[in-house]
Amino acid sequence: MKKLSQAIVVASALTAGLVGTQAAHAEISASMDLATAYLWRGQSLSYGTGVVSGSLDYANESGLYAGVWTSSGDTTYGTEVDLYAGFAGETNGIGYDVAVIGYVYPDSNQAEADKYDNWTEVSLGLSYDIASVSFAKAADSDKSGDYLYAALGLEFDAIGLTLGNVSGSEGTTFSTDYTHIDVSYAYNDQISFGLSKVIDEDIEDEMDKSLKYVISYSLPIE
Repeated sequence: MKKLSQAIVVASALTAGLVGTQAAHAEISASMDLATAYLWRGQSLSYGTGVVSGSLDYANESGLYAGVWTSSGDTTYGTEVDLYAGFAGETNGIGYDVAVIGYVYPDSNQAEADKYDNWTEVSLGLSYDIASVSFAKAADSDKSGDYLYAALGLEFDAIGLTLGNVSGSEGTTFSTDYTHIDVSYAYNDQISFGLSKVIDEDIEDEMDKSLKYVISYSLPIE
């Protein structure tokens, strides 16, 4: 769930033909991250517990991409594995990204009847200058209802602002629609700080409404 909380996911290619013809311009990258919490769309999925995550991505200059990301930090569902693929680029100064993301929980401790266990999203992101907007929609209405996440982002050098909204959440792990605001600061390429706050007054759970923070350290693997 981590990739989309930053508006757009990272990138790569899946098709054998494209890999063969553009291998010279393809790039494989990997990273590992340590964080004090797992914040996703205004919620702490690790309930304050520290997490370890890692990713492996493959991309080529055509804009096609694919990758896998895994994390130890989802307290409710256990280990999380995200599989994603999409197409990203820029035209006339407008950036775009279209992706499909699958969320898999191989050791989920939830009952099989849990509708939110293992699901898929489709996403669209657009950006121009310092501003971005993104939408993520559940692809399987039988599992995730009409779930929709929309976010507006602004970037000022090392500072990022995100206003996000969850709607259509009935029947999912988020039983209440809500709005949140995030503030992030990248101290350098490896260390970053983040704050997140749900700003809806109708959420009853004080844990959900409390100010959340995260400190993360990224270790690029070369």
